[in-house]
Amino acid sequence: MSNLEPPPDPNATASPAGYSPDTPSTSASLTPTPFPPPGRRTHKKSRTGCATCKARKIKCDERHPACLNCISHGVECPFLNPASVPPPPPRPQGPRKSKSKSPITPDPPLPLPRVETDELPLLELELLHNFTTRTYSTLAADPHVCEFWRVNVVDLGLQCDYIMRAVLALSALHLAYHRPERRDFYTAQGILLHQKASRTAMSYMTPEVKKDKDASASLFLFSMLTVYFALASPRHSHPDGSLFITETSPSFNFPDWTFLVTGAKSLSRVLGERGHETMLAPFLAYGKARWDSHRAKMAEAQNGGHFPLTHLRHQIVASMSQSPEDQELLGTYLHALDELELTLVARQDPEMPRDVLDAMLWLWGVSHSLVPLLKGGKGGEPGPRQEAVAIFAHFCILLKQHETTWWLQGWADHLVRRAHGILDEERRAWIEWPIRVVGLSGSSPNSMTGM
Repeated sequence: MSNLEPPPDPNATASPAGYSPDTPSTSASLTPTPFPPPGRRTHKKSRTGCATCKARKIKCDERHPACLNCISHGVECPFLNPASVPPPPPRPQGPRKSKSKSPITPDPPLPLPRVETDELPLLELELLHNFTTRTYSTLAADPHVCEFWRVNVVDLGLQCDYIMRAVLALSALHLAYHRPERRDFYTAQGILLHQKASRTAMSYMTPEVKKDKDASASLFLFSMLTVYFALASPRHSHPDGSLFITETSPSFNFPDWTFLVTGAKSLSRVLGERGHETMLAPFLAYGKARWDSHRAKMAEAQNGGHFPLTHLRHQIVASMSQSPEDQELLGTYLHALDELELTLVARQDPEMPRDVLDAMLWLWGVSHSLVPLLKGGKGGEPGPRQEAVAIFAHFCILLKQHETTWWLQGWADHLVRRAHGILDEERRAWIEWPIRVVGLSGSSPNSMTGM
């Protein structure tokens, strides 16, 4: 007999064949099971559920790497942190049989095996590898800007946890897009990572926290990563093949990222010229260069007399009254049309390289003027301004031209449908061009409104 086996108990009786400690006795099996109290459903107890669900006394679905209850409540599931799960209680051991014949000489204690608790964070490594080899190249067309995302941003993430989590969250959605068989898993990981990043970043955005230029640059970068994250939100297919995009704030008529750009621009205003003294310098310099090139192309177009938004401009001007309020709004609309026309004209030049950031440049330029006019229409609030919605629908022409980019797919169709549903019958004629560009001109009214 092995020295590691306990000696047999002479007082124990032999167990019948097939008996195990988990097998209930006959008398216990004949005991009638009491009926559950009325109004309460019986369910299978979760003995391996997460600690959070047990503390809240709700049933855990035991889904890994995070249960759905924790995901829906925006809390970290204990399944994601194996170190937080208490180890099982030690099994009682009987007395060891001594090698020595002397009853008073105990066996020397056996050395305990060394248990390695530090595991490699393979998921995070996978997400970081995906970002630095694939995701970064989808965020811009210019190779210098791509290197900015791959090198500078990742370097900053090694010093700033909420930047690194935002990077990993975006990479998780990228993998969810390319691996549909594991889409739910990567999407859940991305949401949890971004929730953690947001909690940390928001704590630094309070007025009480003093921020130097480098801290402001980090928050600006986080806001840009958040815009990408919102644009990359999960898609679901309609029966007609169109895409339905899940949004997190149904109180808005337009998606969250439309208004997130406003926060990013506010941070850039706080930075001012100091932004060029931070790690954002290459990113800001590229944006300014693209803006200047658009204006140069617009000057050439003016000489040729080609203005693609002339018809819409005339319709908006004719719809406005002479009241001071309407005239102020008209100034906002004409500015937005001028800036949008800059990008549309520049894109007609076949020699000018296209960049997905060009579309976002327009949204950046009107984020504090036109974009706020898209809000409203819920809870008794005034609805979005019809003229602003019509202009925003023409912005979708730019989005459609970049639909090969994974985080923009489906947005042009989705937003044109949304605009068509908001506009009244008269102003729906104003967006015939966007409807035609996105390929919805033959759609029925119900399909146009997403119903």
